[in-house]
Order: sequence, then C-alpha cells, then structure tokens
Amino acid sequence: MKKVFYGIAAIALSFSSNFVAVKSAQALEAGSYWGGGSRYISIFKQTNPTGDRYCYSGSSSNGTMITSLHLKIPRYLTGIDYEVYKLHEADDLSIQQYAFQPDQIIFGDLVGGFVRGLVYKRERDVDTERSPELQECLNSTQPYSKKILSGRDRR
Repeated sequence: MKKVFYGIAAIALSFSSNFVAVKSAQALEAGSYWGGGSRYISIFKQTNPTGDRYCYSGSSSNGTMITSLHLKIPRYLTGIDYEVYKLHEADDLSIQQYAFQPDQIIFGDLVGGFVRGLVYKRERDVDTERSPELQECLNSTQPYSKKILSGRDRR
C-alpha cells in the first residue's frame, strides 16, 4: 500500500511541477525572426512598472512599421499553451507563439482562435540599439503605431 501511495504522490508532484514550469514559461520571445526571402520581423520586449510591453518591427522595401502588440488570446483560454498577440491598427494581423516552440512564431491573419500565416524561425536576439520610434513604442503605455517610409517612397 505504501508503494502505491508513494507512486501516486510522485506522479502528482511531477504533474504539478511541470504545470508550474509551463505556466511560468514566457510564450512570446523577443528576437529577430526570418520568414524566408527578405521577410524579417523583430519582437521587442521591455519590462515596465505596469507590466511587460511588446512591440513589433517589420521591414520591407516600402519601409518599416513599428507597432505595439496587445494580448488578444491569453494562454489560459487556449488549452494548448499558446498566446496570440494582435498588432495595433493592423486589421487582424497577429502573432502566435507556442510556449514549447520559442524558436518560431506564426505571423498572419487571426482566424477563429488561431493565426493562419507564415512560420518565422528565430535567427537571433534583437539588437540593443533601438531607433527613437521603437523606444517610444516600448516606453508608451498607450497603443502605438508608426510607419516609416523608405527613401524612395518619400515625396
């Protein structure tokens, strides 16, 4: 009887310690991600007194978009251990990242409870040097969005 009790206690302890580890894992990792070709996006995180602030920076030949991210679907509602962050002022463009796959994100349209789009692979940490616009996004407590046109698009 003691062996059965100890076995059950060990299993319960194992489940509870795994649950705590997963719950405390960060689901959105700061970093630069590559989506193939010339598609790169960067996720920046700054810890502020009011909580963590996430900002997105995406570049293309047309310029750069810097926008704040807000939590759209928290992990505790998914049941699958992922979170969805929505880009401010970007229709349904969202980012999904599984806690057990911190080396990739899915970037695209929010459809139902999932993001449908391209998988971006993490390449590196983000640079510590940040543009004034990106720093403004990270320091703000309000939704933030700014487009910076490339040199050839400015008129």
